[in-house]
Amino acid sequence: MSIPNTFAQEDTEIPNWIKNVAGWWANNEISEIEFLTGIEYLINNNIISISFMPCTVKIENQSSSSTNLIPDWVKNNAGWWATDQIEDSDFINGIEYLIKIQIISIDPKKILHDIEVEDLTFSSAWTMNKNNLVSVTSSFFEVYGADGDCMETDDGNLIWYKLFLALNPNKMDMYNEVAVWNDSQNVAVVYPYFTYSAYAEHGFYEYYTGECDDCTTTKLVQPKVLYTSSGIGHQALTLLGYTSITDVTIDKNPNILQQFDKVIMLHNEYVTRTMFDAITNHPNVIYLYPNALYAEIEVDYIDETITLIRGHNYPESSITNGFDWEFDNTHPYEYDSECANMEVYQIKNGWMTNCYPENVFLTNSQTLFNLLKTIKDL
Repeated sequence: MSIPNTFAQEDTEIPNWIKNVAGWWANNEISEIEFLTGIEYLINNNIISISFMPCTVKIENQSSSSTNLIPDWVKNNAGWWATDQIEDSDFINGIEYLIKIQIISIDPKKILHDIEVEDLTFSSAWTMNKNNLVSVTSSFFEVYGADGDCMETDDGNLIWYKLFLALNPNKMDMYNEVAVWNDSQNVAVVYPYFTYSAYAEHGFYEYYTGECDDCTTTKLVQPKVLYTSSGIGHQALTLLGYTSITDVTIDKNPNILQQFDKVIMLHNEYVTRTMFDAITNHPNVIYLYPNALYAEIEVDYIDETITLIRGHNYPESSITNGFDWEFDNTHPYEYDSECANMEVYQIKNGWMTNCYPENVFLTNSQTLFNLLKTIKDL
């Protein structure tokens, strides 16, 4: 099944008076801070479009005389634009790009939205402080982040540490088409508690990188909303009425899966043998994320630890899937997070995706609608 990925972009008309702001700044008649305030105004009036608000750490005590916050060539472009030496689209696209790559920082709290946070519905499976939330993007779901809650990537960029999905009350007709609120089928989505623990501090990945020799045993820790454990997908499905269980529940009581018509796996990379057998023996499983059932672990519920047994090139580099599972689809699909040609294909006991869909839940409304409708109908 092909999941179409569509994208439409509209041209933006810019009133002539907007050029005055750029010209004043280019001629040093207003400060950078005033120019940045003008940029925020342009965003709020849909003249500049920011499809996904970057995470920014607040700069305290920034005065109107601050300088060198924006590269000089941007000021040159502003002057050229004000005197009609470059096209409107060139200047606006340049500003949008600089915001995207975080050279120009915009305070997300100053960006206006049609819907108040209090009117949105967030997943009951996750907790957050609504007073500190700022809008990141509006797509199929409304996406929010905690103001200033950023983490730095290896290349020095800032990304949102946590993101929260919410239902927009004006889109309920669309949600009803893909939700299971009033559906007779009984479906469970399995949160990857074990995998989250494997990724946490002093977990398996510190062993893989050589930072820790004994980290093949690590503590079970309470999960948070993180990319690596498919927290976004879990929020989306629980918002739409899917029942949530954890891999711990399945490991302790594998027969629980018999009460569900359908089971949705997330990024359940690390599982026990008991869980592997229960999942692969269920007749209708949707493996929503590649890399599921990849490595075998053991769990000690007294010590609250998990131990890596086999898989992910352990204990020998030649070992990939720890269960020698014939339907393992980790490579090459795990690293395709764009999902430009997303498909859902059938295997012996269910269905798999050919890409890692976490970003689809954030940014691509039509592709996500098609995926969620497919999940509901399978």
